[in-house]
Amino acid sequence: MINNVFYEGFEGESELSFVSSEDKLIIWNGYFETILDILIDSGVDKKGMLSEYFNHEGWYDDSPWLLGDTKLALEQLQCFDIDRVRETTMTNKLSNVVNTIIMFLEKHISEDIYIEYD
Repeated sequence: MINNVFYEGFEGESELSFVSSEDKLIIWNGYFETILDILIDSGVDKKGMLSEYFNHEGWYDDSPWLLGDTKLALEQLQCFDIDRVRETTMTNKLSNVVNTIIMFLEKHISEDIYIEYD
């Protein structure tokens, strides 16, 4: 199943997808980068996907990029603090995006998950 609800209205702009063998979650890249920036600003260790984002590697260089440590990604996303969002118009949406990514990763934790950047 393809879920692109968090990309609607941003057609033509950069998108990022979480992809499993059965499902695909497509989000506007601006949401994802804001989430990762907040995690980094919160002092979450720059490991796994945060390291790739911080160094502008991973899915930026090799798409699709295998999310090697899904458990670590889940732990990082669970540290997301909505109170750190500076752009108040994004507050509700970002909370929903983070929760949807977490549910996607939990559902597919025992399989390979890829991040695609387009």
